[in-house]
Amino acid sequence: MALISKYCEFVKLSNDGSPSREMVNAAEDYLHEQFPTLADDSDVALQRQFWHLMREQQASNSMAEICLRCYISHQIYQACVDLGAKFGRQHGFNYKALLPIVLGDEVLQNSQYQKKTGSYKSLATTILETYNPDKGLLNTWVSRYVKQHSELKDFLLQHGVFLVSDWALLNDTSLKELQRILAGMYHLATFEVQQACELLVSYHAVYRADRLQFLAGSTLPCQPPTGEQLSRIAEGLKTRIGKTFSNEGVLKQLQFVAAKLREYRIIARGGAIKTLSYHQEEVEPIFERQQVMSNNEDQEENEFIHLYQQQLIESLDQALAQVIEEFIIKVQRRRPSEVEAFIKGLELFHCRGESMTQIARQIGVEQQYKVTRLLKLNDLRADVRQRLLMILRSKVIDIAKQFIDIEQLQCLDQKIDEALDEQINKIIAQAESEARNPVRNQPLKSLFAHRLCLCLDKRGLTGTGQSGA
Repeated sequence: MALISKYCEFVKLSNDGSPSREMVNAAEDYLHEQFPTLADDSDVALQRQFWHLMREQQASNSMAEICLRCYISHQIYQACVDLGAKFGRQHGFNYKALLPIVLGDEVLQNSQYQKKTGSYKSLATTILETYNPDKGLLNTWVSRYVKQHSELKDFLLQHGVFLVSDWALLNDTSLKELQRILAGMYHLATFEVQQACELLVSYHAVYRADRLQFLAGSTLPCQPPTGEQLSRIAEGLKTRIGKTFSNEGVLKQLQFVAAKLREYRIIARGGAIKTLSYHQEEVEPIFERQQVMSNNEDQEENEFIHLYQQQLIESLDQALAQVIEEFIIKVQRRRPSEVEAFIKGLELFHCRGESMTQIARQIGVEQQYKVTRLLKLNDLRADVRQRLLMILRSKVIDIAKQFIDIEQLQCLDQKIDEALDEQINKIIAQAESEARNPVRNQPLKSLFAHRLCLCLDKRGLTGTGQSGA
C-alpha cells in the first residue's frame, strides 16, 4: 500500500546536519484531490502515474514531480541507513556521515543547502532524468544510484568498504590477475596461489557459465552460489587438484580469495583497509578462529590468546630490529655517507608522516625518486614479513605445546602456518595501504609503522620520543 507521507513529506538536512522531515502541504492537497483512492493504489502504479504526469506537464516543480522527489528523498535516506547498518560499526562511520553526500535535492531544499553553482545537479534530479518505470522499480533505481555515486563510493573506500559482492569480484577477476595479486601483494606460497587459481577456474566454469547461459544481457546482481553449484565446483576442483572439498569448504575458500581481492581493489583505488591497533588486547586473535585449543575452555582459550598477542608484538619488534640493522649495514657498505639519511628518512616517513618531497629537502637529496630508492620500503616490508613469519611461528609452536599434545600439534601444523600467514599478510597490507595514502604530517597509525618508530626510538635513532605499546 502506498503511504501518503512518502509522497508529500520531504526528508532533508537540518541546520545541524541531522535529518529532518518537512511536510509539503501543496503536495498533500494535490494527492487528496487527484488520487482519492490513494490508499488502495500500489507504489508501482502510483509512481507510473506520477512519471507520466510529470512528462506530460513538462513544467519544473510540477506537483507530480514534487511527489516523486519526496519519495526519492525517503529512499535516499533509507539507502544511507542501510549502508550505515551494514558497514558503519565495523568501519567507523554512521549513516549520518553519508547523508550530506547524496541528500541534497536543490528543488525542495532550504536555500542554505542549495549549491551556489548553476551547474549543480542533485542526485534526485539525475534519478528523475534517467528513471523509466518500464525498466525497474523506483526504489531499486534510487538504491543503485546511491551506491554508484562517486563521492559516496570514495567516502566508503576511505573507510575500507568496496560495494561489490564476493561473487561479482570472483566472476570479474581473471586468472592472471589473481596470480599477480596473491603472489605480488600477499606473497603467498606457490602451492597456495596454484590452489586458489584452480578454485577460480572451477568457479568460472560453473558460476560464470551458468550466469552467461541463464542471465544473458541481465544486469541483476550476482547472487551467492547455490548448493548445486558448489557441488559442481567441488567436483571440478577434485578433478583439477585431486582434493575433495565439502560445499562448505568450497564456500569458505571462495570467500577467502574474495576477501583478498577486495582488499587489493580498495588499496588500488586509493582506499584504506582497517588498521590494527597498537594495543595488544585489540590485535586480532587468529587462533580463536582456528580453534587451536583442544577443549575450548574459556580460561585456557583466553590465556592462549593473551600469550599469542604478546608474542606477536614482541616478534614484530624483533623482526623490525633485525631487518633495519641489516638495511643499515647494506647502506653502509654501499655508501657510508647515506646511513644517516636512510635512518632519518625512515623516521620522517613513518613517525612524522612526511612526503618523499619533504624528506628529500631534509636529507639533502634533490629528487624524491632518490628517497624512494634509498629507503626501499617495499623491500623493507617484504623482509620484515619473512622474518616475522619465521620468528613468530617458532614462538607460537612453543605456546601451543602448553595446551595440546604433540600429535594434535602435528595435525594443526599446516593450519598454524596458514593462520600466521594470513595475520602477517594483513599487517603488511595495512602498512602498504597506509604508505600509499597517508595523512600527511602525522605519525602513521598502522601497527607496522608504530612499532617501527618505537624500534628506532629505543635504538636512539629518532627524535620523536614516541612511547607506549
